[in-house]
Amino acid sequence: MKKSLAALALCLASAAAAAQQPAPVTLVVAFSPGGPADRIARILAQPLGDILARPVVVENRPGASGIIAANYVARSEHPGDTLFLSNAGVLTINPALYPDLKYDPVKDFKPVSLVADTTTVLVTWAPTEVKDAADLVARIRAGGRQWSGGSSGVGSQSHLSLEMFDEGAKVDLLHIPYKGASPLITDLVGKRVDLFIGDLPGVSSLISAGKLKALGVAGDKPSPLLPGVPTLAEQGIPGVAPSGWYGIVMPATAGDAETQAMADAIGRALADPEIRKQYEAMGAMAAPSSSAAFGELLAKDRERWKALVDRRGITVSQ
Repeated sequence: MKKSLAALALCLASAAAAAQQPAPVTLVVAFSPGGPADRIARILAQPLGDILARPVVVENRPGASGIIAANYVARSEHPGDTLFLSNAGVLTINPALYPDLKYDPVKDFKPVSLVADTTTVLVTWAPTEVKDAADLVARIRAGGRQWSGGSSGVGSQSHLSLEMFDEGAKVDLLHIPYKGASPLITDLVGKRVDLFIGDLPGVSSLISAGKLKALGVAGDKPSPLLPGVPTLAEQGIPGVAPSGWYGIVMPATAGDAETQAMADAIGRALADPEIRKQYEAMGAMAAPSSSAAFGELLAKDRERWKALVDRRGITVSQ
């Protein structure tokens, strides 16, 4: 009898302790573990949890160009406890490509904060005789063979970046879509595809190892993470500015106070020099913002990607 009472007391104490534990925050990522988005999320999760005094759990929901994750977050039963780390594809490119999305990128989410700026870079295999992007364009225009550009899939940001490059350089690359970035990078290193325009975190280690060569930065200004590498615009190739970033949104049903609290906490976490150092080591720059500023970026990107998709006649099979 005494043992039973002791066991009951222990159970009640455990239940009381569990009831006092704060509910975890779920940080949903639309990509598989191990990739740039996953690493950005996991670097942020621990310090963000410390600031919130609540555990932050990263949950990967990859597939269907981020649509699976977006649908899940938009319909979360715990909107105040759910964060969604997204890149441009899910929130600003998909709406231009998929007319029948089950989520609305504007009505279903509240912008919280930009998290990281990921420099977008044009790379080719190495060693190579190609000096830079301007030299590359001259070689393409000279003819002699068909040059190819790889992407992580039709309609992906890397594909649309190649379309921007074709327009700006006035060339016509052979587009080779892959099922994800990993097989593409393997073929790029193996010299089975010529070019790739993608986020620096996905290729930085290969650039450092001398297996890939950075030919130009796709953006408005050079990157401090690629010293000595000029922008494509500086090399006479305008308009290639795909706006590489990762940011956090919450379900639209989250309260304004909850959204603001998360934005403040993310800003504090990203101010940590150690976090910034970890991001830079993988090729990203911490870039916290206000919710309003992030919302303006989303709106601007949606218009820009829609214009490009329409102009280039890009369609995807559903």
